[in-house]
Amino acid sequence: MRELIGWKDHTVEFPNRYTKTEADGYLTLEKAPGTVKQQGTPQNATNFNTMDLAAFEAMLMASENSRKLIHIGQSMEGLSGEVLEAELTNTQLYPHNNSIKTLQLSTPRNTKDYTVTVEPVSITGGAVGDFEISDKLLNGFKIKYTGSATKVYVRCYVRGGI
Repeated sequence: MRELIGWKDHTVEFPNRYTKTEADGYLTLEKAPGTVKQQGTPQNATNFNTMDLAAFEAMLMASENSRKLIHIGQSMEGLSGEVLEAELTNTQLYPHNNSIKTLQLSTPRNTKDYTVTVEPVSITGGAVGDFEISDKLLNGFKIKYTGSATKVYVRCYVRGGI
């Protein structure tokens, strides 16, 4: 860590007093401050460059923190996920099944590496069997069940992929 400069004001007995000298048609004003009460911190390249470097370092740290916050926000979005509800219907006799349906994600994913957890809400006309998720894309996927039910209402929890 850098040492603080500890800037001090230059204070004098008469801060706004000048002596006037005229020569060759020119008027020259020179400070006449009287007694110096406190010597101020020099305003030079060393001190100003220290300030420049500190401001640059602060900007870099703020940029890195912003990047990390964005990344954390994206991770949180992926964890919270989204919930989709759908009604799947089957018009064929068991063991055949045409219940496949495409569900669209409201938030497109960055990768297809997301998980879908399916919860049956209501079942009509038979057994559900298993749920199968297929054809995952960034903006949706297909879902079907393998059982004999004629209608299954499902709730799908989609997490990750962001």
